[in-house]
Amino acid sequence: MGRNKLIKPGGNKNKINLLTKLLISYLLVLLFPVMIIVLYYYPYSAEVVKEKEMDWNAHITEQFMTSMDTFTRYVYNLPFELVQNREFRLYQAEESDYQRVLIANEMKKYNATDAFIYNTLLYVRSTGYLFSKTGSAYSVQDMGKPGVGFYYESWPHNDLTETLNMLDSPMVRPVEGVLVPGHNRVRMLTFLQPLPVGGTSSPGVVMIMVREDTILRMMRSVSEAYKGDFFIFDAQGQPIVASNEALVQSSGDLTQLVSSLGKDSGSLSDTFGSASTGTAFGSSSVSSPGSNQGSSSGIQRINGVSYLVSYSVSDKNGWKYVSLLPVSESLQGLRTIQLNTILLVGGILLLEVIVIYVSIRKNYHPIKRLVEFAAGLFEPEERGPMNEIEAIRYTLSGLSAVNSRLDEEVKETLPIMRDNMLLELVNGHFLSGEQVQREAEKVGVSLDGARVTVAVISCDSETEETNLVLLYCKNRESQLPERVQGYFFKSNYHHEIVFVCSHGEDFSVQAYLARLQEELQVRTGWKTIIGIGEPGEAVRTEGHSQPEGARRTEGQDQSELTCTYIIDPNSAHVSYLQALRTVEQLRLRHTSPILSFAEIETSPSGTVSYFAELLQSLELAILKNEASLVESLIERIVCYLNSEGLPPHMLRSVYLNTASVIFNGLQRFRHDDQSLLRLTDAAFQPRYTLEQMTGIIQESGAKLCEMIRETLPKGRAASREEILAMIEDKGMDPNCSLQLMADHFGMSVSNFSHHFKKEMGQNFKEYIDRLRIQRSIQLLRESEGTLEGIAAQVGFTNTSSFIRSFKKIVGTTPGQYRTTHRS
Repeated sequence: MGRNKLIKPGGNKNKINLLTKLLISYLLVLLFPVMIIVLYYYPYSAEVVKEKEMDWNAHITEQFMTSMDTFTRYVYNLPFELVQNREFRLYQAEESDYQRVLIANEMKKYNATDAFIYNTLLYVRSTGYLFSKTGSAYSVQDMGKPGVGFYYESWPHNDLTETLNMLDSPMVRPVEGVLVPGHNRVRMLTFLQPLPVGGTSSPGVVMIMVREDTILRMMRSVSEAYKGDFFIFDAQGQPIVASNEALVQSSGDLTQLVSSLGKDSGSLSDTFGSASTGTAFGSSSVSSPGSNQGSSSGIQRINGVSYLVSYSVSDKNGWKYVSLLPVSESLQGLRTIQLNTILLVGGILLLEVIVIYVSIRKNYHPIKRLVEFAAGLFEPEERGPMNEIEAIRYTLSGLSAVNSRLDEEVKETLPIMRDNMLLELVNGHFLSGEQVQREAEKVGVSLDGARVTVAVISCDSETEETNLVLLYCKNRESQLPERVQGYFFKSNYHHEIVFVCSHGEDFSVQAYLARLQEELQVRTGWKTIIGIGEPGEAVRTEGHSQPEGARRTEGQDQSELTCTYIIDPNSAHVSYLQALRTVEQLRLRHTSPILSFAEIETSPSGTVSYFAELLQSLELAILKNEASLVESLIERIVCYLNSEGLPPHMLRSVYLNTASVIFNGLQRFRHDDQSLLRLTDAAFQPRYTLEQMTGIIQESGAKLCEMIRETLPKGRAASREEILAMIEDKGMDPNCSLQLMADHFGMSVSNFSHHFKKEMGQNFKEYIDRLRIQRSIQLLRESEGTLEGIAAQVGFTNTSSFIRSFKKIVGTTPGQYRTTHRS
């Protein structure tokens, strides 16, 4: 009560003045950014948002165009692929059930684009049939029957037939209704391309159908948040696909706008600028990179409504991609947002004034409260009263104790950091010696010798015993000779220990590790194998031993110069790789318990080329589905693996390459087989013996051959009479070949060749050549035809091969024979 009486009347006034000054200062600090927002951002926010929307609209349009170009690339490339496929033989197609079955089966191989293409029909003019990629075949008459073929509601059947027979250039039909087999109505975009494109005497037409809803889903997948409409027009401005078909049909504004796009470089901005006058946000255009013909964006009125219009022209086919986004969707709500922002800023200012006022009036003794809070972090539960100085001293003592505990934790993790740093060194993760030196100093590693050598110790034991070996080796690090630094650490593989040693030229790493290996064997009974890489040279640097800042006097002795070495990370990495190869040599060949890389004998290069030929033949045999040849090649590769001449470091490479080819072949037949995926993962484990490697190759190869035989069609029996009848019919045809005969009897080329030789007593070429020469002898005696004509009649493609075969079989040339045996 006495203190209250001592307060002067002017004290409250001084406090009020101070409070007012603080409030004014806080308000000024808050009002400054608010004024910037109101005076600068508010007037220009609409323009900025409009430009951003234009950029985004143009980007969405170009993304959709890029997606369409990507998916239609296959459409334009398919005719070339079909022409290059020799199995079709379009120019020689015959009206026969067998020929139609061949073409239908071949078309199934192109059933791989269901994500975009609904169906692909190959029309062969000589047969009058359309072959689907699903394996179905339709006659031209079927296309005019709803429910049987693909019936176009707005495309008369006579026009369709005439187009298929007379088409000589690519053609695209806009989206229209099609009754697919089964009376289901689907809207389709249809591509028609002659075979070959740009060629003459076309043997057929490729008819590719794409569902409209597939393209519309692609439109929406570009951006789920986009609310506009997409349109596609061809190079002449005719609509092809529209997400809002009613907008195209209701007015000619959109079609007129599209026809004016791209006429000159400034047409878009001129059109948008004149058309958008009087709108709420003015007009502008934005150009964005994309196709070679460019893309733009702007504002346009269509049917009395303002739209953000963006278009892109594809340099692939000249199609025009247009997107329309109503201005109301993107810009009209901006004014409301600005007004709400102003109200929100005002409310924040009012709240800040209240908070500041209450804080200044109620927050007494802030420093004392801060000290009590800091002391409370470390004080025990029972403590006597302390003043501010004692509390600060107590708090600092607690911080020091926490810092000591952190130092102890860091020291405990230092060995782990050291091992990680050395592991990164041997794995080649460092780029320079200076970087290695900086990281080594952080973890207490010294590598300043003239050479660096890396060795790998492989323990033939469990993980627990490997850890005991590592602990024993680490205890021996301190017993290394002077100026030799060596470090043992765990490798990426649980059974291997890496030794990095920095040493001089007179230190033998192999002798030191041999003694260590002997100790491990005698004292603990642990067996190990050790591979040692070649020592790498360190980078030598020179410097003066005198104190820093001292000046050299004239004639100072050059012996005061000191030499230091900086480790080369590449040398350490190479030495590590050599050590790994050496350990692999010891593991597979069991030659000795310790070996250096220099002692490995280099293999001749011919073994590599021999295996490359075997592997290439194996891949080809798998692609041709020749199971017997696959079995033979796998047996040859297994013999190659077991040969003594193959270097051990190449064994795993041969195994991995062979296993990859076999498992790729298995994947062709059962790509979604989970058990096959687990088997593949197990086959590529890093630690396998030679017997295990050959066993995996033989078992997986046998499974592959079994799958090949299951998928091959059953070949029908070809008797001697049937073969002779086929040769009698086709033997003098130049196209008569082993492939033709094998296809006729439903057999592979190799199987038919073996069967022919078994039935006829000689191979196919010898038999056909003798038959043709016998026929040519008859013609030489009975006719006056030229050699070229006779060669063509008996099936030879040129006169040279005819003369060569005639002389080989008869012993004389055809001309000499005619002279001496003319009847």
